Amino acid sequence: MDNGTVTRTRRPWLLVAAPLVLAAIGAGVWLIRRPPPNVLLVTIDTLRADHVGAYGYSAAATPVLDELAHRGVRFASVSSAAPLTGPSHATILTGHYPPRHGVRENVGFLLEPGQTTLATRLRRRGYHTGAFVGAYPVAAGFGFGQGFDHFSEGLHPNPGIGQGAERPANEVADAAVDWLRAAAAPFFAWVHFYDPHAPYAPPPPFRERFADRPYDGEIAFTDEQLGRVVGALREAGHAEDTLVLVLADHGEGLGEHEEAGHGILIYESTLRVPLIVSGPGVPRGLVVNDAVGTVDVVPTLLALLGLEAPADLPGRSLRPALSGRPLPAAPLYSEALFGRLNCRWSKLRGWREGDWKLVDGAAPELFHLASDPAEAIDRAAGEPERLQRMRASLGAAVRAMAPGGDRARPRAVSPEQLERLRSLGYTAGGGGGGDLDEPGLPDARRLVSVYERLEVLQSATGPAVEPAIREIAGLLSRDPGSPFAHFVMAAVAYRAGRLGLAEQAFLRTLALDPDRPVIRQYYGTLLRDMGRLEESERQLRLAVAQAEDTDFATRINLAETLIAAGKAEEAEKVLGRVLEREPSHAKAKGALGRALLARGRASEATPYLEAAAQGPDPGPLLELAGVYLRLGETARALEVSRRVLAQSPGHPWALSLTGHALVLEGRKDEGLGLLNRALAIGPRRAEVWKALGEAFAAAGEARSAERCRREGARLARS
Repeated sequence: MDNGTVTRTRRPWLLVAAPLVLAAIGAGVWLIRRPPPNVLLVTIDTLRADHVGAYGYSAAATPVLDELAHRGVRFASVSSAAPLTGPSHATILTGHYPPRHGVRENVGFLLEPGQTTLATRLRRRGYHTGAFVGAYPVAAGFGFGQGFDHFSEGLHPNPGIGQGAERPANEVADAAVDWLRAAAAPFFAWVHFYDPHAPYAPPPPFRERFADRPYDGEIAFTDEQLGRVVGALREAGHAEDTLVLVLADHGEGLGEHEEAGHGILIYESTLRVPLIVSGPGVPRGLVVNDAVGTVDVVPTLLALLGLEAPADLPGRSLRPALSGRPLPAAPLYSEALFGRLNCRWSKLRGWREGDWKLVDGAAPELFHLASDPAEAIDRAAGEPERLQRMRASLGAAVRAMAPGGDRARPRAVSPEQLERLRSLGYTAGGGGGGDLDEPGLPDARRLVSVYERLEVLQSATGPAVEPAIREIAGLLSRDPGSPFAHFVMAAVAYRAGRLGLAEQAFLRTLALDPDRPVIRQYYGTLLRDMGRLEESERQLRLAVAQAEDTDFATRINLAETLIAAGKAEEAEKVLGRVLEREPSHAKAKGALGRALLARGRASEATPYLEAAAQGPDPGPLLELAGVYLRLGETARALEVSRRVLAQSPGHPWALSLTGHALVLEGRKDEGLGLLNRALAIGPRRAEVWKALGEAFAAAGEARSAERCRREGARLARS
């Protein structure tokens, strides 16, 4: 029966009343104390509710989620607090909204130690706590490890990053299953699956089965791995004494409202999520239609465990709905600040009262979700009184959460952190803070298509680079005030060897947002590549002053500039301090090797350079080959450069170094063949032209050497 609030099958009144009578007798006469139930909290990243079978999606392959819904309670209308992994999970785990817990974006924000998580509350009550996460935005280093006795990350390295960013659902499940089999009761386990997040690349056999629907394939794979975790509860004898709560952190745009992914807009495509509860004390087959939020998770779980929720939590316990009672009306807050912090667009805040939803940005929008679930009809003009009242309520709520004014306070982001997050699809980061309500900013809803296109263009390589640069210039004319747009131009131009254009774009980025050390670090590196060492040193010293103590990449780049400027002794000291903090840092070892080499200490330098060349990145290998050439060890140089050519036969730098080594070994014709191949490819970086010129000079080919030197100088000036 559907009465507008709950739906379930009627049962004879005696079957309902008898357990209540027996429970009352047991509590009043025998004083039986049942042990507290265990808790399994599962968060699935980027899962739209309308792509789950239990929510009406006929094409779904989600039997585990569907069975949990059949055996428990399914909430039909659930809103996330934010369409980003970090802020949303911070709300799920603390019960507070982002203005209160402070995590406003994935990049540059930390769940501070002063925030009390559900894990902390339960550990204080004697629970054993374990977390098993699938991606970097919820790593322990961002504060999400608070309250957990055991925190499993085990994240996979990504090529060129050197540190982990994510791991697949089967590996998350492996870790969770092992822990659950041995966990002593009572326990609280949090399992986070990241797989439905873009890029959509399900493993076999889901890749073949869902070839035309890879997003659904990722969901199906995740559902299968969720089944393993739930199965571990049965195997350990905990199926009947464990509360299971499964939800998503946010949804996915999938092209609706021009948003392919998530993070910028706050329409239902990215805010509506599934929420399923099952376990002891939870009825079977119930559907709750009231509007609820992820902010309600903490008070609900505390209530189901018989614990009192703190009075300052803005959410409410959903326990009344589990017995078929209507929930008291409660508004729901949401926000998306990605565009505000990275593109200098107007912030977006949401306020929902029942079926009415306000989206407040540069201009307000008002939707009636019951009659318009796709949010296609803006009713703001026709409902002026409702609009005014809801905006006033939203403003009052924000002032209550942030009494001194709502301001974002991002921390400095290191290049390493940024690269790990960018590998997951979070392409901006570490945006400027300040007053979120700055007037007169562009409307994110009108510019989301610009951002979506920039996301694609920033990865342009090879012959696609020049057309990408032209298209980025056109997009900048539509959105000239976006630091992110200028940064994309800088990055693509830099990668193309267009150093002059890259410099202009970096300067514009820093003019719009001067407090990002990661951007200043890239700019300082560019200046070094242009031979402007004094300016490079100045920018990198400023970046170090702005950065966190753990930002090793910026310090390493400063050391590289010091080496180039003939200050190798000072560079050695900078790198020594980095290696004291992080002894295994490969890039620091490589830079220290170059510093020692610059001081004439080749025998000390070589082990550091060799250690740096152990990873998958070809750059350190080619550097090592170049060092071997300078040391006269041509056979070793040849062996190392050929390793790169085996993986990348057309790599111009590897061709240059291999050809150079062959020339020095007396195999001039063979070497010239490789050098001419590199010349025909046409390297796009000034330093590769320089290396090629040196190789031609060694072969006695003065004309080709001079051509390479001129081309390298031209690229350095462009």
